[in-house]
Amino acid sequence: MFKLAPITGSSTARPLRVLLGVAAAALLAGGSAMAQPQVTPQAAPADAAAGNVVPMPAANWLFVQTGTSFTSDGKTLTIRGVAPQTLMFSDRPERMTGDVLTSKFAEFWNQGKDDFQKDPPNATISTSIDDKTDLTVVELLNPRVSGDTLTYDIKLLEGTLPTAGKQISVFIDWWYGPGWHGGLRGGWRGGVYVGGPVAVPVPVPGPYASGRCWRGPYGGLHCRPWWGY
Repeated sequence: MFKLAPITGSSTARPLRVLLGVAAAALLAGGSAMAQPQVTPQAAPADAAAGNVVPMPAANWLFVQTGTSFTSDGKTLTIRGVAPQTLMFSDRPERMTGDVLTSKFAEFWNQGKDDFQKDPPNATISTSIDDKTDLTVVELLNPRVSGDTLTYDIKLLEGTLPTAGKQISVFIDWWYGPGWHGGLRGGWRGGVYVGGPVAVPVPVPGPYASGRCWRGPYGGLHCRPWWGY
C-alpha cells in the first residue's frame, strides 16, 4: 500500500526530509503545540455536495503522530496517550491536510510492494524534557498498537532519545500516495497492481478508489485515503 519516493544512498542521506521534519518539529515545539493536541477531525458528511468532493490526488505526504508520554530503551519507542488520528500534510500539487486512524496506519504499514516495512521511513522525534525540546532522528520499524499505546522498533540515526518524558511528536518521512486499490489490497503504479507475486493490469477503478478530499470554505483540501478508515 505504501509507496515511498525514490531514495538513494544510506538511510542517513535524506537531508531534505530530515530538515523538513526538524523545521516542523521546531515550529510546533515553540509553544503549547508541543502538548498533546485534541485531534478530533469532523466526520465528512455522507451527503456532501458532489462539487465539494474530489478524488484524493497522489502527493508526497508527511505524517505526524503525537502522544502524552513516552519511554524508550534505545531499541524501541513506546508512545502512550497516542492520538487516535495520525495527521497528514502536503504542499504539492497543492497544500492539503488529511488524517487516518492510527490503528489503520499501523495495520497497512506492510501492505504493498513499496511499503514502509521494506523501506522503513526516517522520523524526527520532538520531545519535551524539563520544559526543554529535544530533537532526535530515527528509523521506524514494526509499529504495534494496543489501546492508546503505539510502539515502534527504532534505529537511532542522529541525536540521543531520552529514556522517558512527557509530550512527544513524531514527524514521519515522506510517503507518496495514496494510489488506488480497485477492490484489491496492494501497491499501485499507473493502473498496475503490484501487491502480488506478478504485476498484472487491472481495470481503472471508480473516481474515489484512492480516497476522497473535501474542499473547505477557503479552498484548501482535507483528504482521507481509502485505507485510513
